[in-house]
Parts: sequence; structure tokens; C-alpha cells
Amino acid sequence: MNPPDHFADRLAAAARCAALPRDPEPPLGFTTRVLARLRERPPSPWERFALGAVPIAAALTLACVWFSRPAPDSQSDDPRIIARLMLETQLPAQP
Repeated sequence: MNPPDHFADRLAAAARCAALPRDPEPPLGFTTRVLARLRERPPSPWERFALGAVPIAAALTLACVWFSRPAPDSQSDDPRIIARLMLETQLPAQP
């Protein structure tokens, strides 16, 4: 019976000697046919909804980033103030 390490070594050696498979190139005109077929069919309702929601999602993302920034007066380089602010915001008040 062969030890498991010997089997793994043989398997790794066989993998090193194996030729890498070449990616087959698409047939001539394949990309053109695919794009032409996409253009000739009307978009589905789901596609129209998704494309219409992109500007709304972008606006909401920008609003979240804008309103989540710290206030100008809370910026300080003092580590004690930063630690106190982190503890106040992250830990609930104990009764």
C-alpha cells in the first residue's frame, strides 16, 4: 500500500508535466451575432426597472456617504477624545 504522501507527490508531478489546455477562440463573427441578437429584442420589464433604478441607487449612496461623515467640530487628534467618542457611540448606556 502506498503512503498518502507518495500519492500526492505523484499527482503533483503529473500535474506539472501536463500541457495546459488552450482556450478555444470564438468562431468568426460570434461577438457581432451576439450583439445583434441583443439589440433586436426589446428589453424585459426587469431590465427596464433595473436600469431605471441605477440613478436612484447612486443618489441614495451619495446621500448616505454625505450624511455619514463626521461633523467638523468632532474631529480631533487627541486619542483620549477619540476613545471616549468611540465608547459612547459603540457601547449602550448602562442603567
